[in-house]
Amino acid sequence: MPVEPSMLDTFIQLVERLGVSIAVVLASFYYIMFLTKQAKEEREAWQKRDEESDGRLMKLVESSSDALIHVKNSLDQNTQAMRELLYRK
Repeated sequence: MPVEPSMLDTFIQLVERLGVSIAVVLASFYYIMFLTKQAKEEREAWQKRDEESDGRLMKLVESSSDALIHVKNSLDQNTQAMRELLYRK
């Protein structure tokens, strides 16, 4: 986070008016708020990415399920054809 000259001037004025301890408390509060905001944005980005991944996973599961149903139907048809051949003999 770059420090702008106006921020530095404001900080120096706070130290002169309120004292070092209050200025440090205020600077710490600002830093904690900054970190909290950054963490919130990061969590939201991860949540969005996770939701997109979940959607792709559901599509993959659906397509796999459809493929397995086709294999099952083909196997059932082959089994039925074998039974018919065995009963003819």
